[in-house]
Amino acid sequence: MAALAVSNNVLNSSYEASGHPVGYAEGQLAFSGSTIKGYSAHMTGLGTLDTYVATQLIDFAFIASMVAIGVFVATGIARGLSGTRAASAASLAGVLFIVGSGFDAVENLISFVMLTDPSGFPDAIALPYSLAAALRFLAIVPAVILTAAALVVLVGRRLTQAFRPDRTLALL
Repeated sequence: MAALAVSNNVLNSSYEASGHPVGYAEGQLAFSGSTIKGYSAHMTGLGTLDTYVATQLIDFAFIASMVAIGVFVATGIARGLSGTRAASAASLAGVLFIVGSGFDAVENLISFVMLTDPSGFPDAIALPYSLAAALRFLAIVPAVILTAAALVVLVGRRLTQAFRPDRTLALL
């Protein structure tokens, strides 16, 4: 989780330094080559397009952190809730984190293709770029919600077990 927080902070700082004119979601979900070219032209005018390229590279650390959450955190929660619907939800979240991270990587790779010619790439490339970003959001958002819900169930079960009357008497 710490790696996610660090990579997210570095990623956000780099994105801000790039001078990208809109937020992540708006920029990635443009579905328009001319709009994305306009964003690149804006950063070129600021002299910060190289910072944006670096931001795309930094994003791979964030992607790796998301995969780690899926593999270790969500599946760890699932193991702690074995045999329950909450365990199934946490397992699904783990898969969604990995799938969403895959779409994020695809979106970044397409971004690199566009950045080889930021003012002249074929407009049609914007469609798979934005589609990959949309699919990433559609996977990651429910993954976060499912993981949080399963974690609440896990903590609730552990607290309930810790304060059962028979256990409380044993502590005295």
